Amino acid sequence: MTTNAPDLGARHEAGLRATREAGLAALRHFERRRELAIESKGLQDFVSAADREVERLIVDTLSARFPADAFLGEEHGQAGSGRTCWVIDPIDGTSNFVRGISFWCVSVGLLVDNVPVLGFIHDPVRDELFAARRGHGATCNGRPMRASEAEPSAARVNLGFSFGEEPRRFAETMGGLLARGTEFCRLGSAAMALACVADGRLEGFWQPRIKSWDVCAGLVLAAEAGAVVDDFFAGEGPVRQNACFAAAPRVAPVLRAAIAEAAPFQRA
Repeated sequence: MTTNAPDLGARHEAGLRATREAGLAALRHFERRRELAIESKGLQDFVSAADREVERLIVDTLSARFPADAFLGEEHGQAGSGRTCWVIDPIDGTSNFVRGISFWCVSVGLLVDNVPVLGFIHDPVRDELFAARRGHGATCNGRPMRASEAEPSAARVNLGFSFGEEPRRFAETMGGLLARGTEFCRLGSAAMALACVADGRLEGFWQPRIKSWDVCAGLVLAAEAGAVVDDFFAGEGPVRQNACFAAAPRVAPVLRAAIAEAAPFQRA
């Protein structure tokens, strides 16, 4: 028996609304962040009451509309199962958020049969809503986005890092980029960095080990904007940790070369 395909048009419309509403809720917390209780989940890894509240808002809103869909959130884990799964990071860039640094966002992606097909990222501080649907392009506040056409010598690549990785590999990748005349940065939100790759503000993003909720939405944006992306999920389920690669076409070979020359990855 063939299962009917999910209505992506309806989910796209609902995802847009839910992500914007969640972003506005997160912004209210950001404006009074000094009142929030902050907990540590590990070295330089924080969570606040805002993260949990915003995730619950997204799940409640979307599950009311699509009760058969599964959900995977950073703070509450996985609920349900099936071919259609929403992947949620309620506040990507929490370390920035709690410090008052305005580079953070709400990230909501949708997997169908383990393929990312919808992506929504809301930057409420700048009121920018990034959205993409597989095969339909990517937009920022309705404006079409395209990946950068910059040459490596004019490019800037965001390298992600966490303390679960080897600092040596990060440093050697950074050195490989600099040796090729390509600038690097570390901004503290993978989702926002991928949105910036999609909109041509950055020429690349790479992190050797990162969670699916950090990148699911952003990978749809980047791919639909014409960036080169790797298959993060590779046919596996949404509970996944993997390397994330996205780059503008002219910069992708340079970034791959810098990664290849760095110290090999070893799991902790």
